[in-house]
Amino acid sequence: MSRCVIISAGPYRDPAALAGLLMPDDYVIAADGGWQLAAQMGVKPSVLVGDFDSMPVPAIPEGVKLITLPVKKDVTDTAKALEIGYESGYRDFLLLGCTGGRLDHLQASLVDAVAYVHKGCAVVMADETNEIYPLSPGHYLFRAQEEEKVSFFAFGGEVTGLFATEMVYDVSDMTLSPDCSLCVSNEAVEESFCVSFRTGTLLMYLSKD
Repeated sequence: MSRCVIISAGPYRDPAALAGLLMPDDYVIAADGGWQLAAQMGVKPSVLVGDFDSMPVPAIPEGVKLITLPVKKDVTDTAKALEIGYESGYRDFLLLGCTGGRLDHLQASLVDAVAYVHKGCAVVMADETNEIYPLSPGHYLFRAQEEEKVSFFAFGGEVTGLFATEMVYDVSDMTLSPDCSLCVSNEAVEESFCVSFRTGTLLMYLSKD
């Protein structure tokens, strides 16, 4: 099955750069003000969902499904978009427009992304210069990019048995706690690098200045 891309309303600098992250067969859901970002990216979503408390309901082109939420609700617009994608059968998600602006919105999106990783999904949060990968225990191979910084953080509890190889600072069987920032700003030394761990939830950040 193809990937589900959720476009939210967070601040952005370069819509064209974000559009370059999309693939032709992506299923796109715009969350509330993410409709405006989608338009600037030149993307027509399949679904528009939101409470529209910060913008009027836009004129909806033919073929776009509108789901209007109450302003008083128990989930964010982005969380509802994730739910819609998941219930539609998608297990691979890219979240755009979630990483800038209000820090509470960023934290909420991280929490929601982790929740869906725990359901067996692959979730990536991205902007023009960053990617955030919430990871469950396992072994992963990532392609390295030039001048890219790689950072690891434990989320919600200890990460045990952490290994990261083919890097400037290799990590070997480390226990990483949520209050430890030791694994920030590492770099790969090969075209790809390996990450594995036994227990916990790991956040991996890939960042460029």
